[in-house]
Amino acid sequence: MKQKLPSEEFQTELSWEEAVARYLEDHPDYFQRYPETLSRILLSHETGGKAVSLIERQVLVLREQNQALQRQLRELISNARENDVLSGRLHRFAAAMVDCTSLDDVLDTTYDLLRQEFKLDAVVILLRGRPTQGGRAELVPEDDKRLNTLFQQFSSGKPICGGKFEDSLMSYLFSGRASEIKSSALIPLGEKNPHGVLGLGTQDPYRFHPGMGTVYLTRLGEMLTHSLARHRR
Repeated sequence: MKQKLPSEEFQTELSWEEAVARYLEDHPDYFQRYPETLSRILLSHETGGKAVSLIERQVLVLREQNQALQRQLRELISNARENDVLSGRLHRFAAAMVDCTSLDDVLDTTYDLLRQEFKLDAVVILLRGRPTQGGRAELVPEDDKRLNTLFQQFSSGKPICGGKFEDSLMSYLFSGRASEIKSSALIPLGEKNPHGVLGLGTQDPYRFHPGMGTVYLTRLGEMLTHSLARHRR
């Protein structure tokens, strides 16, 4: 007679375990039909090592699952509320852009609304081109190497978010306030061929980070881009 190898015995034992598990899954009323079985099943508690009944263990598992679902629900509600707030701010920004009658009006409104509505500590708009009389944006010459290098980082057409960027870039963007800014976002003004950059800075180190979503920032950049195009000649 052929002797079973240890590995074969393990496979046989494993197959029985799978068979029992599948049977119980297919017959969820088994313990209702044979309640005496429950009284003979004991499981060791994961933390204290004390033996508990199957029902107690099931209650514990269900309680843990319920707590996990409650945490997920709280996160979903929190995210929904935050999205509602952001949507409202974007709506007010869009309405204000529609009412602007000049380039200076667009720039002034952008600076004021972003600081007030979006609770930002620093806002900068860099535009490529010839300076205009009285404009509040930083107009950068066409051949500015630093701005051109910055444009190359927008190859994906999406905003760039993070903590503090390298010191020279922070100084280029935020000048004297660079040391105060702990996180920032850079938004291209123009999808395929940007003609400017909107820089947002805050003292909150967790406000902007590389893994965050950029949908609302992208919409903000699009609104500002269209508003600038209407008045910039």
